Amino acid sequence: MKKVIVLVLAVLSILTFSCKKSSNDTVSAPVPDYYQLKVGNYWVFQHFTIDSNGIAVPENKWDSVYIEKDTLIRGYKYYKEWQQLLSLGEFPYFLRDSSGYLINNLGTRLCSDNNFKDTLYIDAANQNLFMGYLMMTGRDSLVTIPAGTFASITSRMKEVPAHLNDPYPIRYAYNVYGKNIGMIKSHNFFYISDQHFEERLVRYKVQ
Repeated sequence: MKKVIVLVLAVLSILTFSCKKSSNDTVSAPVPDYYQLKVGNYWVFQHFTIDSNGIAVPENKWDSVYIEKDTLIRGYKYYKEWQQLLSLGEFPYFLRDSSGYLINNLGTRLCSDNNFKDTLYIDAANQNLFMGYLMMTGRDSLVTIPAGTFASITSRMKEVPAHLNDPYPIRYAYNVYGKNIGMIKSHNFFYISDQHFEERLVRYKVQ
């Protein structure tokens, strides 16, 4: 009888161990990081102008972005990011990742890695000219820039003219974020001249 009890206990122990091992061995896929908010990370961008045919022409102009440190704002940890714009100077930005949303210190949602349905932000700062509506697009799109080809997401601002007689149609400004790289490309324009320009990533360091 004792031998039977010992055998039963041994079998139960093996089954319990196997179940625990099986559940512990389940490994979820790593979550992609499109923002790379870590101290010491940096990115270098080259300027391009877009001609009337949509051709990008490289310029001998370079901007850089780096993350200096982290800091607490209203109890949340933000990362202090410096953008060195050679034509304008150096500017600090405070950013954090909140459940996949890229948020600045004013609470503005700049990007999302999972919400491709809702309007993230409405820009009414220049409503005498246009209203801006920020949404996500380009999920997992492959984008090629000087630094390489990366799977990406795009945060796109739709700018709708305020006046029917505006000489310019609806246009789009956007930022492209590479999977596990950070921002890899931006596209903007001067509103009243319709001159378009881009910044494209040429080198970077992320950890």
